[in-house]
This record gives sequence, C-alpha cells and structure tokens, in this order.
Amino acid sequence: MRRVLVVGVFLLPFAAAAAGEHCLAIDGDTLVCNHRSVRFDNVYAAELNQAGGYAAKRRLQALISAGDVQLRSYGVDRYGRTLAEVYVNGRRIEQADVGPRAGRGADWHGERHHYYGTRPPGGPH
Repeated sequence: MRRVLVVGVFLLPFAAAAAGEHCLAIDGDTLVCNHRSVRFDNVYAAELNQAGGYAAKRRLQALISAGDVQLRSYGVDRYGRTLAEVYVNGRRIEQADVGPRAGRGADWHGERHHYYGTRPPGGPH
C-alpha cells in the first residue's frame, strides 16, 4: 500500500498536466499552449503597444491560471496559429473577460480570420 501511495504522489503532477492545456498569455488574445500558438476566435484585445494591451494580457493570464484550460479548435490562420475558443473550468472566455474590443479587430465588421481548416457549421463568426 505504501508503494502505491508513493507512486501516486509522484504521478500526481503529470495527471494534472494531462487534464488540460498548459498555457501562457502572449497578449490579450493569443496564448501558447503546449508549445503551439493559439489565437482566440472570439476575442479582440489591444496590442501590447496600445493602451490597455498589458492590462488585457494580465487579465487573460489570471483567467487561464485559475483552472483547467480546454481548447475548441476551428482551424489554422494564415500565420499558422490554431484558431480556437478557450474554456477555463468549462466556461468560455469572452470579450468582457479581457477588456473592451480593441486592436486590429476593433473596427472589423466581417470575417476576421482566414481559416485553413474546417469549421463546424454554425460556428462563431
């Protein structure tokens, strides 16, 4: 029994890592998760060199540090980033979570990303 307990304690950190994605916020709408770049499909934050950019990054990092991160991928953009909805503890991260709509997507009124993969019918636009 003692041997099982020691092995279980040793493997606990690895089980937690397998449960979700290990992510780091690059800015307010881009993550690196398990060595791949992930761009939010539904969030448009200010760039780091714009007003509110660093605040959006801090809010996003706090959100993804608070729980289990899951990705719902929709394809890849022209820069090779995975386009995805991001969920923390089962709740989708929304625009209001990171701050007001800003950056290059602030005045965009159409399909922002060029998808190089398949998107499910009725997916977000």
